[in-house]
Amino acid sequence: MKKILFSLIVALNCISFAKSASPADTEVENIKTYLNQLFESSKKVNSTSEEKEKARKTIDSSIDWDSIATLCLGPEHAKKYAGKNFGDFRNLLREVISKTAYSRMDKFWEGGTRAIIEKVDLKGTQAHVSAKFVVKDDSFQLDYYLGKKGRQWLIQDIAYEELKYSSNIREQLDAFLKEKSFSELLGKLRKRREDLDKPPKTKAS
Repeated sequence: MKKILFSLIVALNCISFAKSASPADTEVENIKTYLNQLFESSKKVNSTSEEKEKARKTIDSSIDWDSIATLCLGPEHAKKYAGKNFGDFRNLLREVISKTAYSRMDKFWEGGTRAIIEKVDLKGTQAHVSAKFVVKDDSFQLDYYLGKKGRQWLIQDIAYEELKYSSNIREQLDAFLKEKSFSELLGKLRKRREDLDKPPKTKAS
């Protein structure tokens, strides 16, 4: 009887002191899994028709286009051109970024490039993920800035070697809008979209 009681006490102690994952730890693992799934999808953006459409839809739905457009335009211009102007800018920026990225996203993985998520800093509904990409004997870092909307994490910005994509674009747009109008900016984006829709030129034989 004593042996049975002792065994029960030991078992209860094991249960009591077993460390369970905290909500934050679980969220970090969810983010890692989510990004790794996106990396896998990015390898298929130019695959067969069915795989391509699925991969592109997955990538597009993972991005917070409202936040990216606001960051790229800057708070002052985003406020000034709120409404339809901002909506047109966001939609055009989305198309230009997507079409440009899809044209070479899968090539990023050529040569056996590997992604290693090194760190996830979680603060409420914001997350900063540091990932190292290794190809042959070289490596570089990309940082992903995510925000949570409802139950979904969305990418709001990306940085290469600590230089944020939105900051680079914002500098170019600030310089453009100092000399030209917002309607001219939209026209430039439309022209860029049209150029991206054109079939690639083939070399003359």
